[in-house]
Amino acid sequence: ALPTQAPEPVYVTAPLTGVQYEDTTPEALQLKKPSVACKIDNGSEAPRPQSGLNSTDIVFDEMVEGGLTRLVAIWHSTQPDAIGPVRSIRPMDPDIVSPFGGIVCFSGGQQVFVNMINEAPVFVASETTEQDKGTFSRASDRIAPHNVVVNVLKLATDHPELTPPAPQFQFGKDVQTSSAGAAGEAVTKFEVKFPQASALWSASADGSKWLRTQDGQPLMDKLDGAQIAATNIVVMQVRIDRSYLDKRYGNIPKTVMVDTGKAWVFSGGKMIEATWSKASATSPIVLTDTAGSPVLLAPGNTWVELMPVAPEGKLSITKAPVSSPSPSPSAK
Repeated sequence: ALPTQAPEPVYVTAPLTGVQYEDTTPEALQLKKPSVACKIDNGSEAPRPQSGLNSTDIVFDEMVEGGLTRLVAIWHSTQPDAIGPVRSIRPMDPDIVSPFGGIVCFSGGQQVFVNMINEAPVFVASETTEQDKGTFSRASDRIAPHNVVVNVLKLATDHPELTPPAPQFQFGKDVQTSSAGAAGEAVTKFEVKFPQASALWSASADGSKWLRTQDGQPLMDKLDGAQIAATNIVVMQVRIDRSYLDKRYGNIPKTVMVDTGKAWVFSGGKMIEATWSKASATSPIVLTDTAGSPVLLAPGNTWVELMPVAPEGKLSITKAPVSSPSPSPSAK
């Protein structure tokens, strides 16, 4: 009898990273869970190093009051049992997290903003609503309010009724077929400046990752002990809505997400210019290149820098030196 041929492996694609897994693996089964988006502290030395940022699929870096930044971090492909420190909700967060569905977790926030997230199409898990469920805890090695820790693995597992997120970005097969990897300019580093915060991303030695320096210090992950690294960085130039300047709201700036603007996409040690647009609160962000074609990211995790328009925000890009061709020896 002829030997039976092993069946071809079937692959599933992680919706938020474009990474493919064989459909019977634990990694593929994990993709059936909902995503968990959490508000992560980034404002001072107190919360750093944060826990779990290197396990994220997507992170949004947003400006909050005082020109500082805070993060909206989304865990789906990997969901650790202790991430943090988790902080309060802000007015742009419903527009950021609505396209993912799933769960949003935070600790506190002004009632006007809590009401806004309660109306979004997400399951709200706050420190208040999750009491006695074993999902939120307080770390003993940090001071309040920088000590709220969340078990995102338990949070996602507790909600089998919630569906996985829809794809948000488009991906190439690999870094070479990503838009920046295929047609971009080589870049060694770039810095996104906010009024009171800065994010410097430097190309790793092999060019496959961008390594993050926050406010002059390498940003580390307390969980894995490594420097924060991302496969793709999307810098979006965004308008700021200041209608929350009413003293009742504490001068909270709101990043305008349902809009369109200029973008810069960094993958594989290269950069292309692009345009971003988002049609509604529940729509994903759409990236198009200068020819109007969809931008493809490299498979892997992505950080999105929500950079305010000038003069509050500024992007400095250091391009790689172009080697000049050596003169050919003259014919004898």
